[in-house]
Amino acid sequence: MNGILRLNDNNIERNAALGSHDPSMMWDSVTGKYYSYSTDVYMPSWGLQDKIGIPVRSSDDLVHFKYEGTVLSEHAISEGRDNGEFAPTFNFWAPYVEHVGDEYRMYYSATRCFGSSESRIWLAVAKHPLGPFENRGVGADTWGTDDTYPNAIDAHVVWDGERSFLVYGSFFGGIYIKELDAATGLALDGNAKNLGQCISRRRPNPPIDGPEGASAIYVPESGYFYLFQSYGWLGDTYDIRVGRSKAVTGPYVDRDGRSLVEESMGEKLAGSYRFPAAAPNASDDNKEWTWAGFRGPGHGVPFYDPNIDAYFFVHHVRDGAQIYRDYDEREDRYSYRMHYMIVRRMFFVDGWPVFSPEPYTGEVSGVPAEERKGSWEFVRFDNLQNELKEAVRLSEEEADALVAAGIVHPCWDFENSRPTKAVTGFDASGLAYWGKYVYG
Repeated sequence: MNGILRLNDNNIERNAALGSHDPSMMWDSVTGKYYSYSTDVYMPSWGLQDKIGIPVRSSDDLVHFKYEGTVLSEHAISEGRDNGEFAPTFNFWAPYVEHVGDEYRMYYSATRCFGSSESRIWLAVAKHPLGPFENRGVGADTWGTDDTYPNAIDAHVVWDGERSFLVYGSFFGGIYIKELDAATGLALDGNAKNLGQCISRRRPNPPIDGPEGASAIYVPESGYFYLFQSYGWLGDTYDIRVGRSKAVTGPYVDRDGRSLVEESMGEKLAGSYRFPAAAPNASDDNKEWTWAGFRGPGHGVPFYDPNIDAYFFVHHVRDGAQIYRDYDEREDRYSYRMHYMIVRRMFFVDGWPVFSPEPYTGEVSGVPAEERKGSWEFVRFDNLQNELKEAVRLSEEEADALVAAGIVHPCWDFENSRPTKAVTGFDASGLAYWGKYVYG
């Protein structure tokens, strides 16, 4: 079994979180394991020999993961790649898997090419979480449409009682939702070309590009459906935002009641950040590596874990070290190429979700007593500024106010490799913040 996330360790056999992009998460009561599926990534130097077919990682405890290989059958791969007269699809994107009845259903995306809005969301089924998964059919199809229509990628499924809905799309026409046949998992009306209805779309001339990577969950304790999505450039300034609705089909709104359709990007919950680090959980594989924070958290999936009666959010994030970035002259921006899976606890403040500042490592004990002095460090996520946020120390009065307003919880200090306590919440102006106590 692999250990928890380590930075600068580029071997997937030792570091299973490595290379996970657009991750989803499922708890399987049959096998008693967690499974995380992600976009195809081919990096032989990481030990990834599988070329295409949806990689999966398994875990017994949601902390230690094992890379299991790919799960689509050869026939499913061949069928999914077939683009007729056009070049075959290079890889498959953003899978989501759920257990329904006696089968496992995987929704995954095949696009004409990177950056295209012509795509299909396939449904493949299996009798085991590790497959092999065989295609049942196409659930959403935007082949032959232009950029004003939604893109059939980034599938996620949300249930409203006995009814099942597909949430999908990316910037272009926005995020859409359409009802599925609960018995088959395909489009309710049998028409994959039926797009459904828009539930989120960027406004004209948006300050930040998006949305994409959407997912939704119903939380009975609050009575709301929550729609998560990402804005920004996935190589650096990606973020995570949320809106909520009393109905699965919307309207989804922000804290001020503004619609996510051309009015609001939603409440920003996470962005690029850096807490100071004395001894981060990293190997010395590359001697030039130095801790530089995390870039572009995004494309995440919320899930409920019945084992510990808690909510979580899994997403990818990029190592901010300069040795892992490339400069794009045409776009005049950097892209950070080393990406990992992170699992975070998700809490609720006044009916809105917030994330823990630190990766989940199970139950944490040994947090120093209050008598051992230190200070709080805070990151605050501005709504429109998506550059890296450095943690800062506030006055004692300001810190006390944020601690009192948020959810304080014990956690493992990833950056300093020791137990500590953290806080997450919204400040008086409505901005999400993360705080961590650093002992002196």
